[in-house]
Amino acid sequence: MEILICTDGSPAAEAAAALLTRLGNSAGGQLTLLGVCENEAEEAALRASMDRMASILGPGWAGVKQHVRHGHPVEQILAETQGQAYDLVVMGSSGQQRGLRLLNLGSTSSKLARKIHTHLLVARTVPTTLQKILVCTGAEIPSVETMRRAGTLLQGTTAEVNLLHVMSQVALKPDNAPSDLFDTAKTAIDRQTREGQHLQSAMQQLQAAGLTSPIVPLLRHGLVVEQVLDELNKGHYDLLVVGAHHQPGQNRWLEILLDDVADRLLNHAPCSVLIV
Repeated sequence: MEILICTDGSPAAEAAAALLTRLGNSAGGQLTLLGVCENEAEEAALRASMDRMASILGPGWAGVKQHVRHGHPVEQILAETQGQAYDLVVMGSSGQQRGLRLLNLGSTSSKLARKIHTHLLVARTVPTTLQKILVCTGAEIPSVETMRRAGTLLQGTTAEVNLLHVMSQVALKPDNAPSDLFDTAKTAIDRQTREGQHLQSAMQQLQAAGLTSPIVPLLRHGLVVEQVLDELNKGHYDLLVVGAHHQPGQNRWLEILLDDVADRLLNHAPCSVLIV
């Protein structure tokens, strides 16, 4: 696995390195630390930060490289990912408004998330250990690839994984049973409704991809972003996993919808976010 960690020398960027170790999937990975600064005068401090990050990451990587670029953070990160195929891009997020720390909220993070067509991990409020992870599953066809990617990236974690599907409060078809709108994950699975079968299938896909942690299925009703944020706030999660980005054969309008949902969750989630 080729992993890129982006830093501007901030504590938030170093926290991103710590989050990567919490996922526990470093075995055999090739790691590049990309430092971005506006001028050469900042380079010494940036390289010192990368040395600290390398210490945080520890041994176990097949190779660790350090690389410095000068210029605008988003432009330089995009240039790096266009010149090298990475499987995962990692960065930190804080409330400061400087350099990579602009990735906290708003159009900068949105632009980067939309333009990088690979997995993106944004670290925010990194705990000592990952206790709970929320994985969101949506439409059936793109969800298959999302579950495969999520299971692969999370296979090293021992955290509890909650699998959430949000269904509309309004019946989409006249023949939908009214009782479907009041189902919990358990009743949906027991009655083998469409949503119950989808949750079962998604759990199987996560496990087939290598996830060994306990999986708890959840079913909520309402607007996707509202329900996901409510679950995050009430459940005190350490990491949110959502699907987005282009997938072969994916409907363009569905792609736009998934990107929009992922963008809103990235901007408002109280925890770290992994976009797969």
